[in-house]
Amino acid sequence: TEGASTNVNPAAKLRADLLASYDRGSFPWEYAWSLPQSTSTQDDASTNTSIRSGLPVEVGINFHRVHAVSVKEGTADIIIWFRLRWTDPRLVWDPLDYDNATKTWFWIGEGGGSAGEMSEIWTPDLQLWNMEMGLEDSLSDTYASVSSDGRVFWSRPGHLIPACRFSGLEHFPFDTLSCTMEFGSWSYSGLYVRPIKMDGVGYSIGGSETAGQSYAEIRFSKSKEDEAISAREHVYPPYVGAPEEDWPVIFYDVKFIRSWQPYTRGYVLLQVILNFAGFAAFWLPVASGERMSLTITALLAAVASELVVASSLPTAAEMTWFQQFSIFSMLFAALALFESVAVIFFFYQMNENLKPNWYVYLEKQWTRRRKDGVKTATRR
Repeated sequence: TEGASTNVNPAAKLRADLLASYDRGSFPWEYAWSLPQSTSTQDDASTNTSIRSGLPVEVGINFHRVHAVSVKEGTADIIIWFRLRWTDPRLVWDPLDYDNATKTWFWIGEGGGSAGEMSEIWTPDLQLWNMEMGLEDSLSDTYASVSSDGRVFWSRPGHLIPACRFSGLEHFPFDTLSCTMEFGSWSYSGLYVRPIKMDGVGYSIGGSETAGQSYAEIRFSKSKEDEAISAREHVYPPYVGAPEEDWPVIFYDVKFIRSWQPYTRGYVLLQVILNFAGFAAFWLPVASGERMSLTITALLAAVASELVVASSLPTAAEMTWFQQFSIFSMLFAALALFESVAVIFFFYQMNENLKPNWYVYLEKQWTRRRKDGVKTATRR
């Protein structure tokens, strides 16, 4: 028996001992309740309210690359590494009792949280509040590493797919889009879970040779004036029925820049050239059939460019720079077409009087009414 006990794997024994009486569905109350209380001032109260700070959960996101951005659907798809770090006192052990083991790993499945039936330990249920797809579906299930002091580090690769309220689209295609993502616990208020920025920053960019992208339409902004990504903590005040429970969240503001060169080459410059081509029809002989063909082609090209670009933009009341340019281009092409029609009409008009019949009729009616008005005034 003594020989058999010496062959026990310390790592396996450590995991078995830690999980022996562990309840993955329960919150680490003793640690959260031992933390000092914070002070919060409500807008409708003149006195300060003491609020428990809750379990600090550090949030860090490594932004790997932009996978897709759809301004028409109002969504973004970003490849990230989502990292959480917190302390669970139920997972503390003495390394000397387990062959100096200072770290072990536990599997977390089904997105984590209290409802993760495949998980081995408790995890905070942080969620992307303005989500198009939840984190449990867009992030991979992975192991969490646990240190002997109870510190848990959980990193997952995957996608962030938020529903964005884009700003900056009015300058399309020279726009810098901005999307704000909001993260917080869905079940626990700040009395229990309090998300904070990891290491005081909360984010990083790149970090591997495969990060970033080339030949892409949209990528992270690289402007020195505006940071591509920023993180800020925010606390929503408590509800009236629960004055001790505020709702802390973390906002991530992400800026994207668009490759405007393809739009300039393929649409803007082409429209300018075709408009000049339509204007060049004025120098063609009136009897030449190519005069009308050239102006019609310029107008159809302007309409085609508008339809192609409009298919990737949302149907909204606001007008972008490109839409304004497209309207001006179509008006210019339509003006050249109408001018050509007018010139050809008058060129082939053989009547001595070039006035249209409708104009002659209106002129007679106006002259008759004027004479009747003069006679009436003379009688008086």
